[in-house]
Amino acid sequence: MADPVQSNPPPALTRAQTLLLDFLSDHDACCPSCGYNVRALTRPVCPECRQQLTLTVGVVNLRLRWLLVALAPGFFSGIAACFVLIPVGGQLLFNNYVDPLLAGLDLFGWSSGLFAILLAWKRHRFLALSRGRQVCLAAAIWFVHVAAFVIFLTLAIRGW
Repeated sequence: MADPVQSNPPPALTRAQTLLLDFLSDHDACCPSCGYNVRALTRPVCPECRQQLTLTVGVVNLRLRWLLVALAPGFFSGIAACFVLIPVGGQLLFNNYVDPLLAGLDLFGWSSGLFAILLAWKRHRFLALSRGRQVCLAAAIWFVHVAAFVIFLTLAIRGW
């Protein structure tokens, strides 16, 4: 006669899960989610936060410096474009006219912000470049932003 309250056997472990548990049997490692030491686990689940753990490959020293340098002006311009949108909207609402310089500045900011989002999204392609190419690309992005700032400032001073 079968027992009416049968417990389901645990699912079979994959090879990657077995390798993970073998590694953790004699190594200290922290759960990436909560930081709990997961040494000597019997299941590939963190006992503290209940997140499922997986075997992955990581890098010892991820170099993000030039990516961050390349992203900074675009994110700044995108945020500034949000604030420039206020006077643009006010001009449209009350005067039915938008100053072309202000509209151009806002368009540049939105374009730059969208480019920064795209660069952040495709960051793996940037990080795969050599360090020299990363530096050149970051310098080119900064050059474009500084040049645009000088052009917009010059046009504003001349009253264009």
